[in-house]
Amino acid sequence: MSKYQFLSPEWREAVRAILAEHAGDPTDQPGVTVNAFVTGVPFGEGALALCSERGPVMGWEPGSVDHPDFTIRVDYATVRELVLDTSANRLELAIGSGDIEVDGDFGAFRDWWESRVGDPDTRDLEAEVRAITA
Repeated sequence: MSKYQFLSPEWREAVRAILAEHAGDPTDQPGVTVNAFVTGVPFGEGALALCSERGPVMGWEPGSVDHPDFTIRVDYATVRELVLDTSANRLELAIGSGDIEVDGDFGAFRDWWESRVGDPDTRDLEAEVRAITA
């Protein structure tokens, strides 16, 4: 199985292919809309503006939306680690250390994270995404 650098255009293309295989599944449900600004990216211009309505692990596309439910600011290493280790403990460490900043409804952010990460319908899909992540 090929692995791709996290958040690279190739990684996002591979994630799109995985999502297409699950079209119509319970996992194919848009949810909360999130903007993310990722710094310290080891490719391109060193920063990415991304948006997603598919949850913390998948569905990240370039750009931003006008009225997100919230916006997160995070460095590349932290967000990669959070995607590979979605445990509540890892999230708490990132929040407590200030490695992730949330603009907007913090409760919505926490609910978004916990509901998507703990969802049995998305567990296998997220495992597929992690399996292609270098």
